[in-house]
Amino acid sequence: MEISSAKENISGLAHLLQRLDLQSGVGRQLLSRSPWYVKGEEARLLQELSRIETLRNLIGKGQDAVLEKLKRKFSQVLDIRGTFGLIKKGDVDDVQLFEVKRFALLTADCAALLTELVRECAFHPVPENFPDLSGAVAVLDPRGERLPAFYIYDEYSPLLAQKRNRIQELARLEQTEGVAQETASLQEECSALEHGIRLDLARQLSPYVESLQEAMRLVAYWDLLIAKAYLAFEYGMVMPVLQNGQTAVKLHYQGLFHPVVKQILEEKGHRYQSIDISLQSGACLFTGANMSGKTVLLKSLALAQCLLQFGFLVPARQAEMTLFSHVELLVQDNQDEERGLSSFGAEIQRLSRILQALKQGTDMLLLIDELARTTNPTEGKAIVCAVLDALQELPCVAMVSTHYGPIPNPVRRLRVRGFREDWMNANLENVSGKMPEGAHFDLSRIQACMDYSVEEETAQGNPPAEALRIARLLGFDAEVLERAEKYYGTSEKNNKA
Repeated sequence: MEISSAKENISGLAHLLQRLDLQSGVGRQLLSRSPWYVKGEEARLLQELSRIETLRNLIGKGQDAVLEKLKRKFSQVLDIRGTFGLIKKGDVDDVQLFEVKRFALLTADCAALLTELVRECAFHPVPENFPDLSGAVAVLDPRGERLPAFYIYDEYSPLLAQKRNRIQELARLEQTEGVAQETASLQEECSALEHGIRLDLARQLSPYVESLQEAMRLVAYWDLLIAKAYLAFEYGMVMPVLQNGQTAVKLHYQGLFHPVVKQILEEKGHRYQSIDISLQSGACLFTGANMSGKTVLLKSLALAQCLLQFGFLVPARQAEMTLFSHVELLVQDNQDEERGLSSFGAEIQRLSRILQALKQGTDMLLLIDELARTTNPTEGKAIVCAVLDALQELPCVAMVSTHYGPIPNPVRRLRVRGFREDWMNANLENVSGKMPEGAHFDLSRIQACMDYSVEEETAQGNPPAEALRIARLLGFDAEVLERAEKYYGTSEKNNKA
C-alpha cells in the first residue's frame, strides 16, 4: 500500500500525519515515501518501532532536551540535494557553496547531538551517526571561522588577493580615465580567477558528495523518527508484539482506540471507551445496535494496522499484531455519489476487486461496515451470507458488520454490548421503566449509556433491536413511535411464523 492512497481510504490517518511535527522538507518527503512493511520484514520494522518507543519514553520523562535541539537543527536544513549534483558537474556559484558549507556545519552539530542521544538511550543496535564532513568544511572555511557564510576568500589565491588589494588602492585615488580602465581590467582578471577557484572547490568537494547525500538522508530519517515519537507520546500509542509470520494469523488488542475520535470526544467533555478485541484468520460477523460504535471500531482496526505497517506505534494499551499485504476498509460515505455511482454499485465493484485479489493469494485485513445495506433486506442478507462463506476459504482476517439477521453461517460472531438500561439516570425514569412525560435524553446522554465493549456470541439470532428505544429516549414523536412499535411487533410475529 502507498501512504497517499491510505490517507484517502483509512479514516483518521491523514489527520494524524498532519499532526506530525516535521521540521524539514526532506523529512516531509520521506514521510510521503513511507514503506509498507510486509511479512518477512518484521525484524526491520521492530527495530524502527523500538527506536520510536525509546525516544517517546524520553519525552514522557521530560528528558527530551536533546530531541528539541535536534528538531531546531533540522528546521534550519534546506533541501540542497540538487546542489550535490552540480558539484559533480563543477557548476556551482557562491550561493550554492554557501549552502553546502552551512549544511556541513549543521551536520557536525547534529552528529554531536546524536552522539549525546545515543549515550542517553539504550538503542539496539546503535544507530549510525552523521558522516564526518569536517574535510568539506575545511575546503569552504580556509580561515577556520566556522561561520555559516561564504565568499571567495583571499586565502584561496595570493594572486587574487594581490589584485583585490590593488583595486582597493585605486578606489582611494582620484578617479581618472586611466584609473577606471585599470580597475575594470583588474575586476575582469579577478572574475576569471574566482571562476577558476569555484571549479577547483567543486573538484575538492566532489569526494564528499556521497557523504553529503547520506547526511541529508539521516536528517530526513531522524526528523521523521522524532516526529513519530512525539505523536506517540501525544496520543498514548504503544509498541505492539509482532508475530513472525509463521504462526496462526491473529490480532489481539487491549484498550484499542481511535485517537482522532477519542481526542474530539474528550475535548467536548464526553466519555470515550477503548475496546478489547481479538480476531483471527477467516471471517467474523459483527453486530450491534444503532450508535453502538461498530463503524468506529472497524475504522480503529484499520487505522491501527496501517499505522503499524507504515512504521508507527499503535493506539492501544497493549497489542499483538501481524503484517498483511493489504488493508481494506469498506465504509459507506458520499464519495461514490460524488463520482456519479450508486452506493450499492460502488460497493459491489470494490468488493469484487477485493475478492479477486484474495483469490490470487493476497493476504488481507478486510473490514466491511454493513455490507449491502443499501439494497433490499432479502437480497442484502443473501449477499452477506455468500460473502461470509467465501471469506472463510480465503487468506484474510475479515470482520463484516450487519443489521441483517439471523445470519445462518457457521462463523465466529461478535457483538457490541450496546445500550445499558442500568447506566441510565434513575431520576429520569419511573418504576415502570417509561420515561416521564415530556422528558428525553440528548445524544450525549444516550452515548453515556452505551457500553461499547465487544463480546462473543455463540448462538444465531437477530442483531440487537434498540432503535425504537433510543428514538423514544431522544423524544421522537410519540404517535409515530407507537405506530412503529405496532409494525415492528407484527413483523416479528411474521418472522417467527
